[in-house]
Amino acid sequence: MVPCYNSETYMRKSIESLLGANHPYEILVINDGSHDNTSAIAHEYAERYPQVIAVDQDNANWGGVVNRSIELARGTYFKVVDSDDYLDELSLRRVLDTLAMLMEVDDEPDLLVTNYVYDHLRTESQRVMQYRSFFPIGRTFGWDEVKLSRGGKVYQDKFIMIHAAWFKTSVMRESGVRLEEGVSYMDSMLLLHPLPYVKKLYYLDVAPYHYIIGRDGQSVEIEVVKKHIDEQILASQLAIDDFDYGKLYKENPGCAMLMTGYVSCMMSVSTIHLFMIGTDEAIAKNRKLWSHLAAKNPELYRNVRKSWAGRANRRTRAGRAAALLGYAFAQKVYKFA
Repeated sequence: MVPCYNSETYMRKSIESLLGANHPYEILVINDGSHDNTSAIAHEYAERYPQVIAVDQDNANWGGVVNRSIELARGTYFKVVDSDDYLDELSLRRVLDTLAMLMEVDDEPDLLVTNYVYDHLRTESQRVMQYRSFFPIGRTFGWDEVKLSRGGKVYQDKFIMIHAAWFKTSVMRESGVRLEEGVSYMDSMLLLHPLPYVKKLYYLDVAPYHYIIGRDGQSVEIEVVKKHIDEQILASQLAIDDFDYGKLYKENPGCAMLMTGYVSCMMSVSTIHLFMIGTDEAIAKNRKLWSHLAAKNPELYRNVRKSWAGRANRRTRAGRAAALLGYAFAQKVYKFA
């Protein structure tokens, strides 16, 4: 599925990266109330390629597009490719070959995990994000085989991103996932909410998804996040409230560990950007968010406090300045924005 909003300048690359697939599939191109030529381009591809389905709807933001696409999807697996990103064709073929093989032997996973690439426009650099350290490679496995520690140290910051996830459509629907509409940063709930419904996983060590960084106005840009900080806080709260993590840690520690890592990442993003804003109101919002986490999910709070997010959450001005320096260093090393 390709969600599009005023995407005329880059959506062709995204769509065309999906056209060379070697198995039956569909490409839902959903125009979310655009004001440019997005709709015309989507329908152009639908007329030329039978696998492309163009859909127009009133603007409902990214979450509304995903909700609509889950309703419409007819494929066995569900994947979101944002209109400013693209997939590597050879890696996509590997993914589809693997899924077809697994379906043929009745061993298809509920979730296929792949690597992805941070692709920086401004620096023309790339960084591949991979999961070899804690997933078995090239076979189906259960949550009990996810590695929870390394060298005696429990992972606190490990997580997968939506760019790495290929969910079975039936699992998405069984989970009842429905995203908030009209707000940003709902990719977190699209990933997190279905995870406890996953029983079988498969990790394929290829990197099909190219996540483009550096385009003006992107939701991950610092100034954009600061402008929409209340939506980022809402996304964090929704993730905190969605599950009883105390129960999940007992029943499914592998899943709980990955979900905790993601929540930790969200808390880091919220905290750091509130520190960047730096007003008394922003600092108060950060304290309120952490208090909400502690009250709603105490065991999740205890684990998140041990993560990078917890170490970054400082009350003094000097501590906040150190956290911002640490974030800038991590951003430079991992190239995530």
